[in-house]
Amino acid sequence: MRVKDENKQQRIKEAMVSLILREGIDGASISKIAREAGVSAATIYVYYENKEEMLTEIFREYAHQPYQYIQQCIRPEMTGSELIETMVRSCYTFSTEHEEIFSFVEQCSRCPTLSERVCDKDCSGDILKLIHSYQEAGVLKRFSDWNMAAVLFSPVRWLATNRSMIHSDSEKLLDELVLMIQEMLLR
Repeated sequence: MRVKDENKQQRIKEAMVSLILREGIDGASISKIAREAGVSAATIYVYYENKEEMLTEIFREYAHQPYQYIQQCIRPEMTGSELIETMVRSCYTFSTEHEEIFSFVEQCSRCPTLSERVCDKDCSGDILKLIHSYQEAGVLKRFSDWNMAAVLFSPVRWLATNRSMIHSDSEKLLDELVLMIQEMLLR
């Protein structure tokens, strides 16, 4: 059995993301990924059983990253208003500062078979636990996890995706979005 090399595995991940962004999921074959990563196709099979397993694993890893970033920005003593503002702004910041990962996750999220295997709700687990604690404390209104995630993150992702069309108004729109979400979710 061959020894796994973290650098090779990272190059494989980066190659897959890059190819999918350029050519789509169907256009990213094992041979193209190997060529782009500078490894043999056989090397890919040291790390992943097949393309489907590789795509699922990489999608799951990258889908967790925005929520991990958001979690790092949150402080335990935050008010409900501060919590919402921090979650919205940090989601936007992650999306704009990690465009390739953001675009990859967005593209994979729109693939029905992938989104069945990698559920956004599962990736945001720690954030949802935090939201539950604010709901139990009577700070946030009680809505389903699905709707909470949709209200908190979908509009932010839309702003991040369309910021090139929005130009200089994106900060003003983000401020407005924070207020809208606060009014909708705070008790």
